[in-house]
Amino acid sequence: MDAAGKKILLVENDAESARGLTAFLEEHGYRSQTVTEFPQAVTAVQNWRPDLVIINILIQAFNPLDFINELKKNPFTEAQKIIIFSQTPKTEIVTGPAPKVRGYITKPVDFEALKISLRKILPAPVLGVPPAVMVADDDPEFSDLVKMFLEANNYRALLVNDSTTLIDRIRADKPDALLLDIMMPKKDGFAIMSEMQDSADTAEVPILIVSGLRLENYQQRGVLTGLPEIVSREIPGDLLLKLIEEQTAVERFPQPGEPPKTARPRVLMADDQTELLMLMKEMVEAAGFEVFTANDGVEAMSAVFENNPDIIVLDYNMPRKDGLEVAQDLKNNPLFAHIPIIIVTGVGEKRTKMKGLSMGIDDYLIKPVDTDELIARIRMILKRNKQVLDTNPLSKLPGNPSIQARVEREIQKGSCFAVLYLDLNNFKAYNDTYGFEAGDRVLKATANLLVKLTIQNENSEDFIGHIGGDDFIVVTDYERAEDLARRIATAFDEIAPSFYSKADRDRGHIVSTDRQGDIKKFPFLSISIGIVQNKTRTLHSFAQVSNIGTELKKGAKAAPKSHYIVDRRND
Repeated sequence: MDAAGKKILLVENDAESARGLTAFLEEHGYRSQTVTEFPQAVTAVQNWRPDLVIINILIQAFNPLDFINELKKNPFTEAQKIIIFSQTPKTEIVTGPAPKVRGYITKPVDFEALKISLRKILPAPVLGVPPAVMVADDDPEFSDLVKMFLEANNYRALLVNDSTTLIDRIRADKPDALLLDIMMPKKDGFAIMSEMQDSADTAEVPILIVSGLRLENYQQRGVLTGLPEIVSREIPGDLLLKLIEEQTAVERFPQPGEPPKTARPRVLMADDQTELLMLMKEMVEAAGFEVFTANDGVEAMSAVFENNPDIIVLDYNMPRKDGLEVAQDLKNNPLFAHIPIIIVTGVGEKRTKMKGLSMGIDDYLIKPVDTDELIARIRMILKRNKQVLDTNPLSKLPGNPSIQARVEREIQKGSCFAVLYLDLNNFKAYNDTYGFEAGDRVLKATANLLVKLTIQNENSEDFIGHIGGDDFIVVTDYERAEDLARRIATAFDEIAPSFYSKADRDRGHIVSTDRQGDIKKFPFLSISIGIVQNKTRTLHSFAQVSNIGTELKKGAKAAPKSHYIVDRRND
């Protein structure tokens, strides 16, 4: 591959590692630049425009995940190619022949594996004195989920989210075990372990590493970031070179007449200046979009009805019907009111802009249009619009449009699959007793639990969606569906008591009113799961799958605890 002229930005504060990597890149024809600080790195991406960013995920100068998120939320840098490259002898502490830790568990956490690991390193609980387990992790949602698990298994949970205070907390609270995240910002887990070994009052605390990193491994898509990732003591040069070549390869767009491999977002562009319109069309198509054009407002309306675009770019001054008139007609039509609109105008009149904004126009651009900015705005708005339309605001899981699309895709593929329909039992009574904020916490904890148990590694193709309320869905392979349902039911029953007050836990129930207004006792929250599968019967439609799942969930609700039922009927 011809690497000449391709630019690689190194984000690394270890001078020796940076020198070695720079020499390696230059030897193979790449140009490189090294940065060590957060603002410097962001500025370099924006101004130098590298073909690839290589970042050390264990860098100590700042939180590398914050840097990656900063790039992804900026429309001008969201498409930046990034790989994780961490070559550090520190991994020997965890993976070497004489590790200083007692176990290593990878996120998303398998709680059954965590339970087994804790039993190996902790003494048997003394009556009335639960073992204290300190959880050191900067992710509060993950910490809360582990806390629920620990308390449900008779451990006392101590949460620490700030790594700079961790050593003092260990000395003060004297935990029986420490669950430690390697990736904590300000001071990583390796530095914490080194400090613990230097002091007699902390050296004997057993450590269990819990991390999203796969040490001594190459991941095509990393667990933490979704990016290619290598974390190791020694990395073969040919593997690194192959990864760099793959990530910097020029993307080829389909030639005229060649069908695209995947559906491209559809953009309608309307302007009466034909030369400008054709120039913008060419540039936007080269960025990966399918573009339709119109030369005036009336043509634009016809093009919307014919092509149903994902986003519309309208010139303000057009004959027969101007951009705002077209926008007004579309916003008044329920079929097209959801389509985002950008108005392009040479008019800087405040009144015109205010009128458009009040109608729901998504953005304004002033002529002459910078094409890079236009493409960045289109990408940003499409991304935001998809998230608004198809993400549950509470759980952040995909909503009904994505759920239906995924199930229908599995039906069309024809391979064996299963759909888990999940529903919380006694949720209304819990909500009525503890309030909606507490109910929302239960729903978020349930969503997190499903993610942790279902998405076990970066290669997982399973799908999790939030239908709404206390109903969720998981699409998975037929072969692992029943085991997954069993683990979800077991894990939910373990954390459910932690949602209640001590008094209610001691009673084993709450008192509330049912849907008919009658006062009765309600047991703790549990989860019912109906498993729909196409191994023994043919599935034809999403509606059929939904009806079967609803029927199975009702049957599972008859059990006193969390329970699942598999549909084993033939056609």
